[in-house]
Amino acid sequence: MDKGWMKMKVGLIRIVSICVINFMLNYLLLFPLDLIQYITTPDLKMFSLVGIIVSGTTALATLLFYKLVDGKQIRTLGFQFKRKDLLFSICSIVLTVFIVFIVSMVASNLGVVSAKWNMGVFIEPSFYLLFIMVFVSWFVAAFYEEVLFRGYFVANLKFLSNKKLFLMTSIIFMVFHIFRGLDPISIVVLMLMSCVMLNIYLKSGSLLPCIFAHLIFNFSTSHLVGSSEIAILKFDGDLGLFNLIIIVLYMMITILLTKVFYGKESSIIVNNAKVLS
Repeated sequence: MDKGWMKMKVGLIRIVSICVINFMLNYLLLFPLDLIQYITTPDLKMFSLVGIIVSGTTALATLLFYKLVDGKQIRTLGFQFKRKDLLFSICSIVLTVFIVFIVSMVASNLGVVSAKWNMGVFIEPSFYLLFIMVFVSWFVAAFYEEVLFRGYFVANLKFLSNKKLFLMTSIIFMVFHIFRGLDPISIVVLMLMSCVMLNIYLKSGSLLPCIFAHLIFNFSTSHLVGSSEIAILKFDGDLGLFNLIIIVLYMMITILLTKVFYGKESSIIVNNAKVLS
């Protein structure tokens, strides 16, 4: 009982500590230098550079904390990429992009936005550089969030039941996005998204499928469609309710893919701190 209580206490202290460190790093990197303006800038070069610097710094801090404070090897967070993980990631990328394009076109046909294919970008040399920069930026952001909210949290909250683990990690994930402004719908969406990503991690035992599923949603909804320079489906304005439809369909498809590729049984058994071979 005493050992169990001590492990729980240490785990909670580490969670609080890493959250404070990440909050401070995000604040120091974004606000004193006024880099926060580049988070939503149409200047994709600055958006990408700031995203890589901020997410990369906080990801590195989290990994170092895990290695130096927790005293564990970074690889134990789960970075294997087996054939099943590769297939899941490919299917997630293809289906997510398909969903975003289809729903956006439906919204255009209904007059919510006026969208048109922007195939001319493929003949512009600058498109490929910007595409890679933005893609890498979203990859680093997804890497950071999955390492922290899934990998590190699960490693230190193994004493919780699965239900409590889903609840606690989703609440903290939502709080970390508070600087963007939160309304009731955003709160629910963020918490559900967190649960979907955690489900992938617990069943696969690897962070990489979570990272690619996370990355492609952000990348496709933020830059592959809309008003960005690299948008393949171009339109100005807001999809409104169709944004929510995209999110719901994305979560449903991701849950289905997780079940198809990883089955019902978890690769990581949290309560018993046991990893199945």
